Amino acid sequence: MVSWSFDEVTWDGQALLVPGTTEAGQVVCRVPRNTIHVLRLYSDAIGREIHHERQRIAEKLAPFLAEKLSRATNGESVELFPWEVRD
Repeated sequence: MVSWSFDEVTWDGQALLVPGTTEAGQVVCRVPRNTIHVLRLYSDAIGREIHHERQRIAEKLAPFLAEKLSRATNGESVELFPWEVRD
């Protein structure tokens, strides 16, 4: 099981950083811009739009993030790739 607080999602100008907690401990999933662009609603989003919508984007990606983060180990940082997302 994975839990996270969407209000902790940050945008570093290149990727969303989504922190989470799994049974293994604290993990972070990096979601680069090209993965965000897979979502039809955000297919042409620019940086400031991604920053403004970061919590909603993370919510839309929640099923894919949960799957990815559930396999991570404590302290690990993983990346969600475009081919792992369907919209």
